[in-house]
Amino acid sequence: MRRVLEVALFTYRELIRSNILIVLIVSVISIGSLSFLLSLLSYGDALKIFTDLGLAGTELAGWMVLLLSLAVTYTTEMDQKAIFLQLAKPVTRGEYLLGRVLGFFLVNLLVILGNVAVLALMVLLAGGALPPYFFSSFCFMVIEMLVLTFLGLTYQMIATTMVRVVLYSFFTILLGRMIGEIQWLIQKESAPFLKGVLMVVYYCLPNLQVFDLKDRIYDPTLTVGLVQWQEVLLYSFSYSAVVFLIGWISLERREFR
Repeated sequence: MRRVLEVALFTYRELIRSNILIVLIVSVISIGSLSFLLSLLSYGDALKIFTDLGLAGTELAGWMVLLLSLAVTYTTEMDQKAIFLQLAKPVTRGEYLLGRVLGFFLVNLLVILGNVAVLALMVLLAGGALPPYFFSSFCFMVIEMLVLTFLGLTYQMIATTMVRVVLYSFFTILLGRMIGEIQWLIQKESAPFLKGVLMVVYYCLPNLQVFDLKDRIYDPTLTVGLVQWQEVLLYSFSYSAVVFLIGWISLERREFR
């Protein structure tokens, strides 16, 4: 475990030195300003609209940081062969991959936490009140980013170019947000082959709608209890474990020259 933490700390420092913090500062300012402006121009409760837009922007910032981190580290680790510095040490490839995931997640957690903290502070300073499930929405978003981090690092172990890593991750996030529409297409009458392809896509993609609590945060019928938390955590652990094993096997079989 100590070696995993050392790789995680190395990854965290690597990302911080690559000006990811600039992305954090810019995202906090941009998302806060844009959400405030749109809430003033919209009809309805401005603070509720501002909170909704702020949470959506926070999730978008997390995606952007993850994609940028994958692009930056692929260039340094794979193209510039910096991965040799890690694998030359007494670190197994599984420990290396897990450490990379934790390092990525720490940076993403910093971005999400910074955005959410600024959002909550602005709402409170404006005299508003945070919705009951604001903290739960933040936690669901953090878990979602952990799952996507496992997935993104697995793509990095499989893909052969930086562009492919970013594109694979981007379209997985995009389709994962559309999992409800894919399920609707499966239920419609269609050709067996098309339905079979959709079923494969449905079960392989991450169901990001499981974590989509922020869009229903003001729904009076919304309840988030122990059952919902168990479902989210069980799904996240199971999916991440499978994805991690795929990435681990791919890394073990990959030859670096």
